[in-house]
Amino acid sequence: MKQMNRVTVLASVLLLAACGGSSGGSGGAQQETSAETVASSSSDFSGLQKCPESGTWENYLKAEQAKDPTQYDTDKKDLDNLKAAGANDTYVAVYAAATSDCGNFGSDTPTGKVAQIYTIRFKDSSAASANFKVNQKDFHLSDSDLQNIKTAGGTVKQGTTTGLGDNSVLVELSIAGASFYAAFWQNKNFEVAMVTFNVSASDSESATTKINGRIK
Repeated sequence: MKQMNRVTVLASVLLLAACGGSSGGSGGAQQETSAETVASSSSDFSGLQKCPESGTWENYLKAEQAKDPTQYDTDKKDLDNLKAAGANDTYVAVYAAATSDCGNFGSDTPTGKVAQIYTIRFKDSSAASANFKVNQKDFHLSDSDLQNIKTAGGTVKQGTTTGLGDNSVLVELSIAGASFYAAFWQNKNFEVAMVTFNVSASDSESATTKINGRIK
């Protein structure tokens, strides 16, 4: 999804400086954790309300199609590629303190508090792990992007130093009165990307921990 809301990740940084397994149920039955269960909880971000574009990635794209049909075509192809790589469930949760920051599908940097969570469930952990590097660049967290964030004065953590496992990257940047946080990781058969703007680092880190803990 190269140009969805998460496209603001690299663009915002450069502008300011110059995107699980199954659990056993009762009776021995198994029920997979849904992407929505992992991504969406009203307790994750105090004071923020869920935006109407939240829902399955298809629902998110439908909202985008109405506002930016050209970008929708690109993002739809990216979702199709994820499905071809083994993705079988998706969810996008968008939260904002002001309704004016909802439905922002362009490259504008949010002026208020905004949190975006993109969750992809794959058919198994092998598929999720294999696709991690591919998706990392789509969230503008490739090696060159990370170097740009460091140059801008941001903090970059990768691998076990993030506390999110080997396949993970976490960045934080505060500059010109605005703050930016992004975490992208693979846990079991899930990949999750969380991006926040103007949300405190402690609140962003707490939400990341909660989201990761819901992967079963």
